[in-house]
Amino acid sequence: MKADWTTLDADLLVVGGGVAGTMAAIPALEAGLKVVICEKGKVLDHCGSIGCGVDHYLTVMDTGPEWDTPDFLIKHVPELTDHIVDMAVAGRVIREMPRIFRKIESFGVDFRDRKTGDYYRLRSFGLPGTYHINFDGTDFKKHIGERVRKGKATVLMRTMVVQLLVEDNRAYGAVAFNFRTGEWHVIRAKAVVLAAGDVNRISRNASGLAFDSWHFPYNTGDAQAMGYRVGAALANMESVETTLTPKGFSCQGLNALVSLGAYFVNRRGERFMFKYDKKGENARRAVIADAAINEYLLGNGPVYLDCRHLPQEILDRMEYTLQVDRYTLPAYYKQKGVNFRKELVEISVSELSIRRSGVYFRGSGLAVDENGETSVEGLFAAGDCATVSGGIAGAAVLGHIAGEGVVLRVRSTNGALPSITPEMVEAVRAQSDLHLNRGNGMTWKQFENETRQTVTDYVGVRRTEAGLRLALQTLHSLAGREPTLVADDLHGLMRVHEAKNIRMNAEIMATASLSRKETRTGSSHWRLDYPETDDRNWRKFVLVDRGGDGPRIRTLSTERPLSDAFDRSAA
Repeated sequence: MKADWTTLDADLLVVGGGVAGTMAAIPALEAGLKVVICEKGKVLDHCGSIGCGVDHYLTVMDTGPEWDTPDFLIKHVPELTDHIVDMAVAGRVIREMPRIFRKIESFGVDFRDRKTGDYYRLRSFGLPGTYHINFDGTDFKKHIGERVRKGKATVLMRTMVVQLLVEDNRAYGAVAFNFRTGEWHVIRAKAVVLAAGDVNRISRNASGLAFDSWHFPYNTGDAQAMGYRVGAALANMESVETTLTPKGFSCQGLNALVSLGAYFVNRRGERFMFKYDKKGENARRAVIADAAINEYLLGNGPVYLDCRHLPQEILDRMEYTLQVDRYTLPAYYKQKGVNFRKELVEISVSELSIRRSGVYFRGSGLAVDENGETSVEGLFAAGDCATVSGGIAGAAVLGHIAGEGVVLRVRSTNGALPSITPEMVEAVRAQSDLHLNRGNGMTWKQFENETRQTVTDYVGVRRTEAGLRLALQTLHSLAGREPTLVADDLHGLMRVHEAKNIRMNAEIMATASLSRKETRTGSSHWRLDYPETDDRNWRKFVLVDRGGDGPRIRTLSTERPLSDAFDRSAA
């Protein structure tokens, strides 16, 4: 570990170089602001959830038909989200979709079908129109990264932010370290955008391999945990998301499967989805996952994917697009001796993630206002770490909104940034040094495994008060063991910080789940002791922030925007 540190001053610090983070940087750079991006990955063009590519993008295009207008989609959002949604923020995201879509096209992203030259649009996941564009997005992230590089942002790769700097409820930077060189950075900034993604590696999966996750395994709730520690409010953290994946291999692709016409059948060969939703396989992701879980509970498992009825052209498109998200998927099928064109493919329910609860436009994470700003002044959030989310499109749009919000905030902010004292940096670094210098203790892998097992057993897809209280008791006990965590090297130190953040998010999730005494959106939040949806008492947000002795719960009617719960008076 190096003995000194580098101090950088900027207008904007972005934490996370994925789609949301880079899209936030772009309007700030266009406005002439000085931008620093900290990213744990190796290459900006290939980091984040879709670093290897993406096969679909959700957007309103405003091409003429009524269904293709923002107002039409906005009208359906309350039903799509079981009425737990910040309509002020969701409405702005949807209205901005056409503009941001065309801006991304101007970067060089080709959304058109290469055979027809037109957009290949599909309907899926309960949406009231064919909003998903199916396309080859192998270079999607590369084009956005190139735009950031042209804007001359300072990009610190292999760099993990471990602590935000906040004074009088106003963010002014962060402390980070490079886990290859050991160099520490103190970045002072007039605004900070948190865009570090969802929370993965938080429960066990079918393969038992923690990094075999449906979503990006390096998104470990860093933004949510850091925001929580400095007083930012979070919402919807009780709502989790699962999906259906090939058995033994967690990967993306459900959207392409259902939108292109695949069926799900149980061991009796019954196409069961219409028992659970009138839209069948085109139901919301939360409904699809819950239906599969229920089939297993009824003794109707295994559950299979059936593509045998599809025409050759669709099968060719499906095979091509599925490998865009996870290019190793065809090899996996080949090694297993499975041909999805000719036979049933067994599938399983993925691990949990704290993301967006299987619905569009309701995210689980840091509560934000219409500019993407959290309850802490100058601290913004976008993408799957924020309370309004919508996959890649949601990350792109809210990221850009947050970047524009930063421009407004920076131009309205007066006064010098607080000074950085050596004692402040040394305190953060000394805590990290303890993990590197310990001769013995608990490894981050052991710590994470105990967290995952606790979440799987007691905070999973079926919850009870007794189980949630036991989970909290276990998670509190694990918190007491955090000082004993051992890091063998700098990379291990990064993993130690990730493990702490995973545990923190698990505690927040269990606390929020214990508070919401109802079932809502199926397996996203299913209380066996409160099995019905209770609109009278629980059509409201559950907010969590840091109290004196742990997570503190508040509620707010969904008739009001989450920003009504913000108190920036200390700023």
